[in-house]
Amino acid sequence: MRLARALLAACGLLASTAVPAQQPGRTVYESVCIACHAVENVMVSAPKLGARKEWQERMQRAGGLDGLVRNAAKGVGAMPARGGQADLDDAQLKAAIRYMMQAD
Repeated sequence: MRLARALLAACGLLASTAVPAQQPGRTVYESVCIACHAVENVMVSAPKLGARKEWQERMQRAGGLDGLVRNAAKGVGAMPARGGQADLDDAQLKAAIRYMMQAD
């Protein structure tokens, strides 16, 4: 039974449990954004996970959420374009930004 589950999971055929709406953003955060946006990272001036006030200020300066996505896509300050992960699309960037803005 374990072998069958492992094979199905490896093929992407095993149905997973309910995935929270923010899961795609969390996945991108944990695989890319965490390097600079983690709360523990005090060496980088990037807004941190869950720092709502700082994210809101940045969003106002950027002209809204779409402005933050544009900044993330092209890179801003020390942040490389798309966080250094060229294959991230705008929807993934937006999901990650939303996750970082709302996470506690």
